[in-house]
Amino acid sequence: MKTTARFISITLIIVATLTLTGCTHNNGDIGIWFGTWHVTDITADGKALTWDGDYFFQFQSSIFRVSQVTDHETSVESYGTWSEDDDASTLTVNFVDSSVYYLYVPGFDTDNQFTVTRTSSSQVTFTRMANNGVTYAYSLKKQP
Repeated sequence: MKTTARFISITLIIVATLTLTGCTHNNGDIGIWFGTWHVTDITADGKALTWDGDYFFQFQSSIFRVSQVTDHETSVESYGTWSEDDDASTLTVNFVDSSVYYLYVPGFDTDNQFTVTRTSSSQVTFTRMANNGVTYAYSLKKQP
């Protein structure tokens, strides 16, 4: 009986330790942004845009990844950095090396500043006026 209780105690300690040390939030908690977001809608001056496949935005630490998955299960991706201001109303995404930025996302450039208009744990909306004067709006849904 003592052996079984000791085994259960050790197992619980190991599980608790792994849970606490298995954090994937590098450099601390980044709030709602952490994880993978599916781009569900992009508009240009209020008009819905269409595109091939699906876009996914991923946020971890200060790294931003955008990927496009097409019908043929082909994935193309670009990496950059991201940050938000203190009140979480502005999101900045930069692709430092423009030679690595080869994935086209409507309204994106190498340096992007977005106004966050809606945030929840499962949905985010933000806008950006591009260099050509067009205002783009992006709606994202959190992936499980």
